[in-house]
Amino acid sequence: MVAEKNEMTVELKDKEVVMQRVINAPRELVFDAFTKAEHLTKWFGPHGFETTATTDPRQGGAFRIVMHATDSLPPEFQGDYPMSGIYIEFDRPKKLVYTNDLSDHSEKWKEELNVKCGTQSDEALKSLATITFEDVGGKTRVTLRSSFASNAIRDGYVKQGMNQGWSETFDRLESFVARTDHR
Repeated sequence: MVAEKNEMTVELKDKEVVMQRVINAPRELVFDAFTKAEHLTKWFGPHGFETTATTDPRQGGAFRIVMHATDSLPPEFQGDYPMSGIYIEFDRPKKLVYTNDLSDHSEKWKEELNVKCGTQSDEALKSLATITFEDVGGKTRVTLRSSFASNAIRDGYVKQGMNQGWSETFDRLESFVARTDHR
């Protein structure tokens, strides 16, 4: 029996984008999927990307995730999209808080983001992510809260395709956990 796809909800708040989706898997597995490199490499990123990752999954630990565009994507999306950060809070399996730094993205991507944000500031490349994992009858409600320095930066990320990217990423997470033994 195939589980019905749960839709992602998106809400814009002051300097934040809040996305939520129920994933058809236990929260321990979903939490580990977000923090263990061997899991991240199998699902993280929108359709058409492959991922490499290194993580030190603990409070104070660092991570680096690089999404690599595959040949299936159009030329304008080709390249690597690295992100790095530090786990500020690590409460398995309930909550993650981490810094997110996109400074190593291509100059072209950063210029496009700055135009959409209406800024030339490096603060547009940094955000804070808070993810909560709530058990809902053996499934997991994932709430991802991305916090930005301003509403203009938040809106720039939305214009850059953040919501669509995360929707596709959650689709890939759903496929990954469906293939993972979680008995």
